[in-house]
Amino acid sequence: MVDNVFILAGGSGTRLWPASLNEYPKQFIKIKGEKSLLNLAIERALYLDIPGEIIIITLKSQLDDVIKECSPYTNTGKIVILPEPVARNTATALTAAAWWIKKEGKGTTTALILPADHLIEGMDEFKKNTIEADSLAHKGFLVTFGIPPAYPETGYGYIKRGEPYGKGFKVESFMEKPDIKTAKQFIDDGNYFWNSGMFVFKIDSFLNEIEKYSPDISGSFAKLSNAPKPVFEKDLKIIMEDPEVEKSYRQSPSISIDYAVMEKTPLAAMVLAEFSWNDIGSWDQFETIIKNFKWAELFEVGSSNNTVFSDIPVALCGVENLIIVIKNGKALVCKKGTSQKVKELRTLIEVENREDLL
Repeated sequence: MVDNVFILAGGSGTRLWPASLNEYPKQFIKIKGEKSLLNLAIERALYLDIPGEIIIITLKSQLDDVIKECSPYTNTGKIVILPEPVARNTATALTAAAWWIKKEGKGTTTALILPADHLIEGMDEFKKNTIEADSLAHKGFLVTFGIPPAYPETGYGYIKRGEPYGKGFKVESFMEKPDIKTAKQFIDDGNYFWNSGMFVFKIDSFLNEIEKYSPDISGSFAKLSNAPKPVFEKDLKIIMEDPEVEKSYRQSPSISIDYAVMEKTPLAAMVLAEFSWNDIGSWDQFETIIKNFKWAELFEVGSSNNTVFSDIPVALCGVENLIIVIKNGKALVCKKGTSQKVKELRTLIEVENREDLL
């Protein structure tokens, strides 16, 4: 089993606006009773019964909210929070966490990377696949989980499966988000899988590949002689809060782990996911989760196939196939199948300098 879990929880809330905002991104949205996506990610990590630490990487501006979300789990003794001083995407975030583990003298241990805003079901299958990925990581591979594509999705990157190796496969290539024609070709081919954005690697292996392919990132942390001492707040360990760490962050480029390492390294491997996965990357995706639940007081006349997620009662007349979101004093109405454009909508709002809406 993997030794540590890194949970990426520093999103800025773009694709699920207006329920998700800059300072209250989707990992804080409660979708299972009173449990948020971040709560579920922590419980997922605890289910693996790892010997090491669960490091939650978040933005410093979201630290208080993360501490509140962690309150049910303080008695585990495993929760560590790394508050990033500035957003620098996933490659820098993971380098910072890996560098910390390395400084603790645990460079030969492994880590599972979990985005906080994904929904995973089928925990026995998830644990089995994590063990398989860990076995490849111990051989020096940087391992991702390939999701069998259910349909030709254009909003995801894809992984092309290579030759079998151990409990998984070598990765032949990573593919950018395709157009619909290419996505259909991927489905027909049978060797392409959705890129889950989850990884398993040995700490030393990852840091070596970062140094090789993204020296600007590794170099900025190499300047730090020693890791700052952790502080404790509400029985939680807070690490890497230090002016020198902030300097390292600001000197690092903003780049994802995919671009920084995974698309370049010959050590990329893949395990075929047998669990249920949803990255909830749009309101259309979110609808697949909430459609069987009542998320608003709704009155309809001559209307059908509408999904409403609202803080206030909603009445609909003569409309169909709509997604309606009324949250945080803001409203979104879109046709089903078009919610990927919400990110463009947020950009438009930014251009209009309406920070009060974001």
